[in-house]
Amino acid sequence: MPVNYVSPVEMTHFDSALLDPGDYQPIDVIGLDAACTIVRLVNDSDASVFISLDGVTDHDYLRAGDDIIFNFQLNAQVNNHVAKMRRFARVYVRGTPPKFGGYIYLIGYYSPNR
Repeated sequence: MPVNYVSPVEMTHFDSALLDPGDYQPIDVIGLDAACTIVRLVNDSDASVFISLDGVTDHDYLRAGDDIIFNFQLNAQVNNHVAKMRRFARVYVRGTPPKFGGYIYLIGYYSPNR
């Protein structure tokens, strides 16, 4: 029986003091190291942020001190297919710089044998 293993990509972060309310900025300019089935964002700052997957459009909202998990595998169609966020994909944030600072973390998990 085949077994799939999940491995993490290297965690990256964005300094929330650099947030801009008018322009999206990538959390990591290079993007994800691998095509990830799960992506997690952790907002360890005191500023809420808008999230974009293309750097132009508001796709999600992440409150200060909160986190969000994008589990792409849950949306895989047809059954037994794999849904992933592509390698080198960037996740963008925008918002008002926080009063106290903090970081926004990007964490990803992928299956190396697929």
